[in-house]
Amino acid sequence: MRFEYFVAPDDETAALTIDGGEIDGAVGSHVVDPASVLGQLERLLGGPTADDGLRSAQLVAESPDGARLLIRLSNHLVTLFGMVRPTTLDDVVRHWSLSRRFRRAEPEDLNAFAAGLHELCKGGGTRVYCRATADESELAAAMAPAAAAPAAGSDADPAEPRPLPRRR
Repeated sequence: MRFEYFVAPDDETAALTIDGGEIDGAVGSHVVDPASVLGQLERLLGGPTADDGLRSAQLVAESPDGARLLIRLSNHLVTLFGMVRPTTLDDVVRHWSLSRRFRRAEPEDLNAFAAGLHELCKGGGTRVYCRATADESELAAAMAPAAAAPAAGSDADPAEPRPLPRRR
């Protein structure tokens, strides 16, 4: 997935970006998912700890082919992150980078992303949005027919992993 974060005055204006065109002033990432990863950031900044991340973002629009989603970041998250002092931004990013979702990301990439998002969040009177665009390989996998599962009791391939038994 490609995530592009940007500001717009309202949902209607932001929805005009769903066509996939260039977004001026966007901050991009392949790692920072607006629901799960930004939920971790919100909790780190003092947001609700019982939240599963879904309060951090809300779906606004979807392209007809399902390749792009437009997501609005919560006002709470935008306000919290916008209030972070530039002198403490590196400390916030260092703690945030401990998430397992960042294991494959370069630390300087996360620092650059966080600095860009911080600038977006500091702007007053606008909302922050994310356009999530699926990669071609993700679209192809989603469109491929699912492999037929062997019927129960049939001669299943012993090399195939079996599901774990349920805990009671």
